[in-house]
Amino acid sequence: MTKVRQRPARTLPVAVLDLLLAGVAAVRGLIRRVARVLPVRRGDRALATVIVAAALVAVVGTGFLVAALLRTPDQLAPLGVAPPATPAAEESTGGGPDDADGSATPPASSPLALPPPESSTGPRERPRPPVPRSPAPPPTLAGRYASEGANLLNYTASVAISNPGPGPVTGWTLTITLPRSTQAVGEVSGATTSRDGNTWTFVPDQTTRRVPADGSVQVRFRVDGSLFDSAPTACTVNKRPCEMTTASG
Repeated sequence: MTKVRQRPARTLPVAVLDLLLAGVAAVRGLIRRVARVLPVRRGDRALATVIVAAALVAVVGTGFLVAALLRTPDQLAPLGVAPPATPAAEESTGGGPDDADGSATPPASSPLALPPPESSTGPRERPRPPVPRSPAPPPTLAGRYASEGANLLNYTASVAISNPGPGPVTGWTLTITLPRSTQAVGEVSGATTSRDGNTWTFVPDQTTRRVPADGSVQVRFRVDGSLFDSAPTACTVNKRPCEMTTASG
């Protein structure tokens, strides 16, 4: 028993090519039959041969073109549709499927992706608020004590308060400390007094409150008590010691 070999299944391009070749053979046979039956001249026969050859070439070429197209259908793109972008094109434009909103991302070499240049001078410091200047201290007043006249029970004294500064000074405090608490001060002019033991405090009245620039005011008073050893032990103007002098009268 002989085995029958089965022919392999033909592909679509091979089937189309076989069909075209069969058609070409049928056309050639038909032309030969017509040429045998009908009386045709030699020149007309040559022209008919050329036309048949051209038709055969066209049919065969069309068959090969159809076969080639059917073998590679994935490389064909429909008319009017742009081909998909290649990976190189996606890298050059910076876009890709990872973009959430579909907008193009600037490349790494773009100036927009570079960090801002750091300042060579470093961070700027905030300006500090100006420190308020303390007011200038008032000019220092000076006092000069003088004993003007004396008798057996009391004596008279005066204190000149001077201002060496360029501007007037308002207000001052004069203190006199006597040797004993039994002594007293009376007949005061240019000030009012208060007592704490043997220390007497003088503050200006309206006539001596303001000490003019490069000028002075004067306070006069009487000290009652023993004549001997009765001179003040201390005299200050605004806590500054006075200059002590004695004048005879």
